[in-house]
Amino acid sequence: MILSKIPVSAIFFLRLILACMCGGAIGIERQQRIKVAGTRTHMVVALAAALMMIISKYGFLDVMDVYGVSWDVSRVAAGIITGIGILGGGIIFIGRQGHVSGITTAVGIWATIGIGMALGAGMYVMGIGTTAIMLFIQWVLHKNLWVVKQPARVQICFRLPRGMEDYEKLMEKIDGYHMALYQIKWDKKGNMGPSMKCFAIVPANYGRDDIIRIFTTMDEVESFELI
Repeated sequence: MILSKIPVSAIFFLRLILACMCGGAIGIERQQRIKVAGTRTHMVVALAAALMMIISKYGFLDVMDVYGVSWDVSRVAAGIITGIGILGGGIIFIGRQGHVSGITTAVGIWATIGIGMALGAGMYVMGIGTTAIMLFIQWVLHKNLWVVKQPARVQICFRLPRGMEDYEKLMEKIDGYHMALYQIKWDKKGNMGPSMKCFAIVPANYGRDDIIRIFTTMDEVESFELI
């Protein structure tokens, strides 16, 4: 076998380089989508995971040879999986009204660590193959496919000069678009009539331009924000 003729240190270094390349490939896709963790983060994560996996497998051989110590080589690898919780927790953000973002990037880093561990263990096909699958998932399923497209959230302020009469007409329009309103706040402001602030859940079949067109053409809309 060709690898058997290569020095062990060179093989280890090859594993580290492959881990960096695979992690970087995943990171490029994340960075293009302006995510928190980009190319460098994923490269370093995969590199560190590969290094720790190599240490887990081969770092204690001298102790075992000299002292005859029985060593559980899975301990360091298990510690890598446990430690990812700290990193993943820092990437996931809970925004206004409980809106969560960063989950995909966090689990992507979790998978990147697994790729680094596989390459560090010498499982080249598994590591590179998983990278290809990850890129397929990130690129293909990030398109506007109905299976992955999520409903949009819109924060809106409606102006209803005639109160409930305008509200009923507004709800007819909202129901016509199959939207749902929640967290409604009704506010009366003197002679200007009441205003209603709320969040709208817009079905996934509407694109960004469709949503903007819908709310800009509604007379009742005073302001809105697409979250």
